[in-house]
Amino acid sequence: MKCIFLDFDGVINNWYQFGGVSIENAIILKKIVDMSGAKIIATTSNKYSLQRFNNIDYYQSTFYKNYVKYLNDLGIYIYDLTPLVNANRTQEIKKYLEEHNIEQYVILDDNLIGEELQEHQVFLDLYRGLQEEHIVPSINILNGKLGFYPSYYNRNETPEELNNRINDYYKKVK
Repeated sequence: MKCIFLDFDGVINNWYQFGGVSIENAIILKKIVDMSGAKIIATTSNKYSLQRFNNIDYYQSTFYKNYVKYLNDLGIYIYDLTPLVNANRTQEIKKYLEEHNIEQYVILDDNLIGEELQEHQVFLDLYRGLQEEHIVPSINILNGKLGFYPSYYNRNETPEELNNRINDYYKKVK
């Protein structure tokens, strides 16, 4: 199975439309899903209230009302959620990978994931969220071409320097 580990805020929405779903960003996600056939696994911290408390009705939850319902309306479906592991997205993805038969995966997130998973990540600018320029790197990673970072990638960069460089890189590969 191919899957997309999907953060919500800063990915399917953006700084100017934070919280909930931006139609423009979600349409890009739909293109990636349609082109790849990948299943979506939610990694967002918005899922934590559902996982911490057993008495929350899924369809009444903020998670469902603000995100899932809108995605479903666009024909985008959440296949599963990563488990709750210390509210640490990297650990949650690693645990999910250990427990499931995942052939290929991409991580769509506006925060850097742990170093051991970064070659699977498409790092997004939270101000813009998912964009057309992210389609090719996402599909490439889902097809086994790992590591969208350019060869001069420097883990000591500041977050701002990293964000600027990655956005410049996307513009070149577009």
